[in-house]
Amino acid sequence: MSLESGWKGRVGAMIPPGYWRRAVEIMDNKTPASASSIADLRRLQAEAFESSSPGSAYRVQWQGDLALVYVDSREAPKLCSELRARGFSLVPMAEDALDPGAMFGWSCATKSQTGRRGDLVEAIGVRLLVVPGGKAPALSSVLEVSEPIDLVYTWVDGADEAWQRRRSETQAKITGHLLPTADDPARYTSHDELRYSLRSAEAFLPWVNHIYVVTAGQRPGWLNEAHPKISLIDHEEIFEDRDMLPTFNSHAIESQLHRIPDLAERFLYVNDDVFFGRLLGQHVFYTPTGYPKFALSDGRFDLEETQNLPVNVAALNNNRLLQATFGKSAAHKFKHVAHAQLRTTLSTIAQKHPEETRRTARARFRSESDLSIPSSLAHYYGCAMGVAFPGEIDYRYIDLSSEQVHLKLSRLFLQKRPQMFCLNEVSTRRHERVDRTFTVQDFLRHVFPWPSSFETSENHMPPAVPHG
Repeated sequence: MSLESGWKGRVGAMIPPGYWRRAVEIMDNKTPASASSIADLRRLQAEAFESSSPGSAYRVQWQGDLALVYVDSREAPKLCSELRARGFSLVPMAEDALDPGAMFGWSCATKSQTGRRGDLVEAIGVRLLVVPGGKAPALSSVLEVSEPIDLVYTWVDGADEAWQRRRSETQAKITGHLLPTADDPARYTSHDELRYSLRSAEAFLPWVNHIYVVTAGQRPGWLNEAHPKISLIDHEEIFEDRDMLPTFNSHAIESQLHRIPDLAERFLYVNDDVFFGRLLGQHVFYTPTGYPKFALSDGRFDLEETQNLPVNVAALNNNRLLQATFGKSAAHKFKHVAHAQLRTTLSTIAQKHPEETRRTARARFRSESDLSIPSSLAHYYGCAMGVAFPGEIDYRYIDLSSEQVHLKLSRLFLQKRPQMFCLNEVSTRRHERVDRTFTVQDFLRHVFPWPSSFETSENHMPPAVPHG
């Protein structure tokens, strides 16, 4: 029985939240604050390595934002021992992070910068890759994806008063009933998750080619819009029919993502409540031939007792389309993680099922006719076409409305981090929202303490939310 279930979970929920916050602070009290970005800290670590006596014999090579050092297997034990003696922390690279051409490797960073935290060593450390002969491979591995992989976020600032007025005006024009929770304010509540999700992406997915943030004309005040690797995309740029705007339906927005200008054929679709927990390679998301992998959940949408739940409406619609198109059926939901995509699969769905796609795009709030395309339908559709395959993802899902949320967040921080985790808020009572915002931001500041290069320098460290 886990700590989160049964009597242990009930006892954990009774312990005051301040206790769990204090436990995290004690664990993290040796992590230095820094106004430098993750990218800048990587450069500083590369300089520290090269200026050390053991590192001076090696040449740091840069691969995009990554500092790499290639080491012969016979020299590796001595080098690691000398680095540790001179104040460096070395964290073994897991198989899901290791370059396919390397035998094994370590992330290496100074203890003075990373404290006792291995995840921070992974975020900014020099990668020591053990390869035959200690030389960089002349050719890329056949197991690597050679094409670029982009990252796409959808984001909304639910506190924006102009956006709130548009939502109220649009809702007043709706005839008929909305699905339960379709317009719950929790769907639009921002805890500044995007800031921290971008930190996690820069720290643990350094191979990402370009990042697109799709919004309703909104702009995060802290975002460095001049950064060459990130672009804000307005809904008006991607909706085939602008008369369908404004929309407050994530399914509608998702149905148009393949229309983002200059988007790569391969991209990860991510909600801003999803975070990357540790260093990950491309092969976690794509096969060597470039086909996306998807992560099935144990949950099912075809059970009689759950078929009428609002959350399952789109999944059932997806299944009807699969049955009509391929004569095949599906039953499982998907984990709430980063969803690997092929742009051509999304385009194929839009072209072969124009009415179903347009019906979804026209629904300004979640409706009974919606398809959930990139987060569900595209995985099964691609699988039926032979261009998508099931994979395994280690992740954690935390419902922020849970009474045990402080316990669960503390355990997530104190234990080995999963590949990804999701902090989801489906519905929260009004009086709980201030506390939840404080709790989430406090947690995320500890997990991802250093700013990304996507943040403006004057907005690196957000102020704490008052705890009422």
